[in-house]
Amino acid sequence: MMIESHKSGSSVSYSRRLRALLPILAMSIALGGCPSSGGPRFSRPKPKPTATPTSTPTSTPTATPTATIAPTPTETPTVTPTATPTPSLTGGLWVPNLFGPSVNEFDQARRVTSGNPDPQFTNESAELLLPAAAIFDSSQNLWVNNCSDAVLGAGAITEFTSAQLAQLGSNPAPVPNTTLTDDGSFKDLHCPWGAQFDSAGNLWVSNRLTPNLVSFTPAQLGAGGNQTPNTIITSTSFADLRAIAFDAGANLWLVENSNNKILGYKAATRATALGHSGQVNPDIVISSSSLNDPRALAFDGSGNLWASTGTNSQLLKFAAASLGASGTLTPTVILSATTVVTLDGTANSLDFPEGLAFDTSGNLWVSNLISDNAGSIAEFTPAQLAASGSPSPAVFLDSDEFGINIHQPTLLTFGPIP
Repeated sequence: MMIESHKSGSSVSYSRRLRALLPILAMSIALGGCPSSGGPRFSRPKPKPTATPTSTPTSTPTATPTATIAPTPTETPTVTPTATPTPSLTGGLWVPNLFGPSVNEFDQARRVTSGNPDPQFTNESAELLLPAAAIFDSSQNLWVNNCSDAVLGAGAITEFTSAQLAQLGSNPAPVPNTTLTDDGSFKDLHCPWGAQFDSAGNLWVSNRLTPNLVSFTPAQLGAGGNQTPNTIITSTSFADLRAIAFDAGANLWLVENSNNKILGYKAATRATALGHSGQVNPDIVISSSSLNDPRALAFDGSGNLWASTGTNSQLLKFAAASLGASGTLTPTVILSATTVVTLDGTANSLDFPEGLAFDTSGNLWVSNLISDNAGSIAEFTPAQLAASGSPSPAVFLDSDEFGINIHQPTLLTFGPIP
């Protein structure tokens, strides 16, 4: 169910008119619609798909890493992780909603049983436009990637401090403490999607519409405004980047949606590229016949890589031992959708799974972009993740009738409870 609100009157600001278009923008950008250049130009929202919403890949990225900004490093860091640096040791599940637009937090009590619970806390800041990813820094400040913004439409990265989060109960629409914006070139930010902090506090961001990988230093994050990224990585392998994640060896992994690949940058390669701008092709390129419209990725406690696919609505597990080099891999586990009975009907357990996050008990939480009313969140236990099949989720959090609690959820994360 898609709920639209229409506002009239010549005095309506550009920002408010743009937010009124979010149903169209959110569905289009989430399912793959994107402009060729400039500001956002999106197609009509699509009905619940029955066919592949993304184009057939037209190119195959090279598996041989090449770097034009510096010699290829000879150091070979550990590529097979033995443990994951995430999830957070805190218990709040933070869910960005493309069409809210909001970032909602569900504490453990709201995640114990299936249903359509209200969030414990809601962030409905006016600066949130198509929020695609939420991530916490080491000081428990919340950073949100917004695929659009009210001025350029290029997107923005907004920060909400831990103190602001603590006041969400009384002020659910805070003004961001810091906002990073594009300079009008659409090269620094252009629908920023995936986000991760490295151990030094640099924020790494994947841009979808001008596909590149950028990083901002802690100093740049503190200053805000129009910041030229400290690092800009381009590659012939990039076409439509989605989620990114670090493994325990500090290797950075990216989802390449259009080419149906998982790309890996070794820690040494990334360290060499840090502070520079140029083309650096990935060290590792993972292909698989099962990677059809990949969306998200996450590492479990054993270093296995889990990926989600949109069109097939599946979860794929790739063994840690197989991630050391480029190749065509076969998933060791494939989870497919099944029907779930909800409070007001039925839904698919997996329906365009857009985000993945492990909790501290090894349960995998999945955000379904399209499900029943306006999306859902499904939990799968370690036992359910052990073998292929179509298990019914241990917990299934459904959107309410109007999509107030969950509405096209994207790259969710675990973080502090205010």
